[in-house]
Amino acid sequence: MLDIKLIREKPDFVRQRLATRGVGDEKLIDGILQADEQRRKALAEVESLKATRNRVSKEIGALMGQKKLAEAEAKKAETKNLGDQISSLDKQAADAEAERDKLMLQMPNLPHESVVQGKSAEDNPIVRTHGEKANFTFKPKSHVEL
Repeated sequence: MLDIKLIREKPDFVRQRLATRGVGDEKLIDGILQADEQRRKALAEVESLKATRNRVSKEIGALMGQKKLAEAEAKKAETKNLGDQISSLDKQAADAEAERDKLMLQMPNLPHESVVQGKSAEDNPIVRTHGEKANFTFKPKSHVEL
């Protein structure tokens, strides 16, 4: 599986390398980036809400020490509401992460820059050979016939 940082930082490079495969896999990049952005936004919002909840929780402790029970109860209701929002956003982040990972598993590896773009094996260049090709006076059997 490709690194999400590579896809996030160099999406055009990844699209270009996948386009050399000629299969159309480069369309997956948009879905991956969208799911990743949703996940990152949800996580940022969760962190912000957790910081707010922690601040409000400290205020509750201070209010309880000052015997301001009515205000403390209002703050407790606020923390419960924040907790519900955090749970909802955590689920959204998990769903977006699952979608992103599902799409990333469908994406093939990137071909190396030296790979020639071609439709069949005939388009592949011969890079090197070892020895000479044997010339038989008879028709050799295939490996299945042997």
